Amino acid sequence: MQKKELFKYLIKEFHEKQLPELYLRSLEIPETRKIVSLIGARRIGKTSYFYQVIKKLEKSVGRERILYINFEDERILPLDVKDLNDTLEAYYELYPENLGNTVYLFFDEIQNIEGWEVFVRRMYDRGDLRLFLTGSSSKMLSKELATSLRGRTLAFYLYPLDFREYLAFRGVEPVKDFEYSKQRFELKKLFEEYLYEGGFPEVVLEAPEIRQKILQDYFEMIIYRDLVERFSIRNTGLLKNLTKYLITNIGNPFSTNSYYKSIKQEQAVSKATLLEYVSHLEDINLVYFLPLFSYSLKKQTLNPKKVYCIDNGLRNAVSFTFSKDEGRLAENLVFLELMRREKEVYYWKTRGEVDFVVKEKDNSLSAINVSYTDSIEERETRALEEFSESEEFGPQVKDMILLTRDTEKKENGIRYIPLWKWMLDN
Repeated sequence: MQKKELFKYLIKEFHEKQLPELYLRSLEIPETRKIVSLIGARRIGKTSYFYQVIKKLEKSVGRERILYINFEDERILPLDVKDLNDTLEAYYELYPENLGNTVYLFFDEIQNIEGWEVFVRRMYDRGDLRLFLTGSSSKMLSKELATSLRGRTLAFYLYPLDFREYLAFRGVEPVKDFEYSKQRFELKKLFEEYLYEGGFPEVVLEAPEIRQKILQDYFEMIIYRDLVERFSIRNTGLLKNLTKYLITNIGNPFSTNSYYKSIKQEQAVSKATLLEYVSHLEDINLVYFLPLFSYSLKKQTLNPKKVYCIDNGLRNAVSFTFSKDEGRLAENLVFLELMRREKEVYYWKTRGEVDFVVKEKDNSLSAINVSYTDSIEERETRALEEFSESEEFGPQVKDMILLTRDTEKKENGIRYIPLWKWMLDN
């Protein structure tokens, strides 16, 4: 069967089916004429978010002016960039009355088709189409893409559920002044679960006894579909070991050179291969690397970066850990939340260490440490004070925050905030 006929089946199937009931996500995409690119890891909920946008849109324009295609649907694979022309041909043959009307195109996981940027640019330049794209690869934001679309796109990241979304998925809505009500005990209990389980939407909705198995399956799918198949990786053993090492050591500095030295006696591997694998892991949004804060780009480049992971639950399901690791998990949650809030984030270290230095839009600085323990160690406050008193950065510091398990106060210019409350602060 020709691809155009297959696309017709998919288009009609989408128009005739009832969209599932959705848990709303907090990400808001403003109305824009630009191409909307939604970026996020696999199973993070990008398709469901598209459905959320579509449900809202169809109230004003109707379902038939919306074209949705999932480019991972096996019924239309394999696809060449030339096949993309058949999507619109198929649509207008089904709905010729919509020629001249604005049509809304939702293309899911389009990055799988090599050369898709040229097609999307041509569709955008027509003027009568609105385009929404999803992708699991951060290369949708690469310099090459920015050049090929020439400022035509706005990119938005979708992360795992934040704590407020997690509560909604669990059927809980924080009441007004929740921190003073008896509900605070329920919220704190659910936060402890969130700390360990993470925020993959499907996992949160499943029974507790199978959540770990689902996350382990996610890990295997990410390794083989997003990495081995996409990048033609042959040494899967090395790839798995490296990935598990990185997500086990969240919150710690990572140096490819040091890791290479530690394994080269046991495995025949080049440093170039390791660098390539690390780049791929970052590309699919599985791990993130946080640079040292310095006004010197050379210092940022030469110093090791701290590693973080897309989800605490995924990390716990596959990592080599023999303790609860609450401190690292709490720090990883804070990193992800700062990413959701679209902050420019670094870490800082001399004698002491500041977990997160946030460069605000007015060029002022906020310093954040995470101490998710029963008693706060002096080094946590001392590092914040050291940073705020430094000649180089001190004048720019406007806020010092210590995120804690339960302590709440303000002392010596430092705001102590319970982490669960900070996570609910929009």
